[in-house]
Amino acid sequence: MERADVSIIRLPVDQSGPHVQPLFTEPRVAVLPIGHPLAGRSAVTVLDLADDHLLQAPDAVPEWRDVARELRTGQCDDVPALHSVEEKLELVAAGAGIRVLPLSTAAFCARPDVVAVPVDGIGPSRVCLVWVATRRSRPIQDFADAFPSLAPTA
Repeated sequence: MERADVSIIRLPVDQSGPHVQPLFTEPRVAVLPIGHPLAGRSAVTVLDLADDHLLQAPDAVPEWRDVARELRTGQCDDVPALHSVEEKLELVAAGAGIRVLPLSTAAFCARPDVVAVPVDGIGPSRVCLVWVATRRSRPIQDFADAFPSLAPTA
């Protein structure tokens, strides 16, 4: 089995072992079925989505988790194991729920039966470079140095 020395990942990830170097952030959007009442909006709030079923772990979108009606009433459906963006969007298109994705993922995987809507009040997707903190080699450091933070400066 081969191992990668360095990976590019999206947070969250357990940061107690690896070294995590932030690269950039990007907005996240709610992906809704085309017939959803909010699908025509230019943007929505997390509260607008409180009645929807989230097709991902609630902790992946803590802002939604904190206001979700289904979690407060204990009437939430299980989230099936989904292995690809295509599977996720297929369930959204079928009306099984909504999904929150990074903007670039939603744009790359666009399809005519779903719509991506910006969500006000939700944190961005954070992309980072990660490697095992105890591994200190020149190639790893050179690679990390080649990717300074791309986050915009204020």
